[in-house]
Amino acid sequence: MAFIVNWLFPKKLVDYNRDKALGVGASGQVFLGTFNGTNVAVKRILKTAGRNLNEAVQKKEEEIMKNLDHPNVLKLLDVQDDENFKYLILELCVGTLFDYVKGTYKGGMPSEIDGMIQMATGLQYIHSKHFVHRDIKPANVLISSTFVLKISDFGFSRTVTTTSGSFSMSSGPRGTRVYYSPEFLSTEEKTRQEQEQIRVNVSVDVFSLGCLFFNYLTKGGHPFAEGGSPNETLTPANIQNGKKILNGEKGLPENHYAYAMIDGMTEKLPDNRWKLEQVLETLNGKKLKS
Repeated sequence: MAFIVNWLFPKKLVDYNRDKALGVGASGQVFLGTFNGTNVAVKRILKTAGRNLNEAVQKKEEEIMKNLDHPNVLKLLDVQDDENFKYLILELCVGTLFDYVKGTYKGGMPSEIDGMIQMATGLQYIHSKHFVHRDIKPANVLISSTFVLKISDFGFSRTVTTTSGSFSMSSGPRGTRVYYSPEFLSTEEKTRQEQEQIRVNVSVDVFSLGCLFFNYLTKGGHPFAEGGSPNETLTPANIQNGKKILNGEKGLPENHYAYAMIDGMTEKLPDNRWKLEQVLETLNGKKLKS
């Protein structure tokens, strides 16, 4: 059953089918729809404060996405609303990296190196616009119809300082625990007052991306899962304790071109963690040699 959202301008008609859900993001459900006759993804966000997200949070994803325009970041095409919902109209993709890792996505893909370059380039662009994503994981990397990888879902994103890329932990950690950085995990048990005194920086995303790269290359592994698949309890504990295994059963050989890079991206101390510039230099260097 299709639901029509009526707007002031007839040329901008969007309709979506509530029976064709594409997924659930950090701030709302995503449905298959059409916009001006083109197939799109429609992210529906409940507007009522208290029942879903407060008004400030509701506006955050929209405002961040309006500031982003990059081939490796999901494109926001338009924003509409009615009495109950806000609708983010997004370019339609054909799968996620999570689908690819699970083996349920059978379509085209960039090469492994190109895929990692695209993800790192998209994240570097997001950081250059002074935002931190805070939920980098396979389900939030989409595969376009032309097989380009795009970072999506900015429901947990927020602004950072223009100089150091830092932000306050006043709202606590956000995202997916098996992709949390150690500094995110260490704030979970702290009081709100203690969290307000803590600042971290965009390297939290680099840590998550390193874990994602490993998951992508090994088709399901995780650097802190003791050679297996991530576990919601054990993996965060291993992250916090620095218990990392890259060459386990679901791992990489030490001579793999990405081994040292992922090791550097997942360093426990943020100051020792690789920067995205170094990641891209490594990947582009390997691409030139291959």
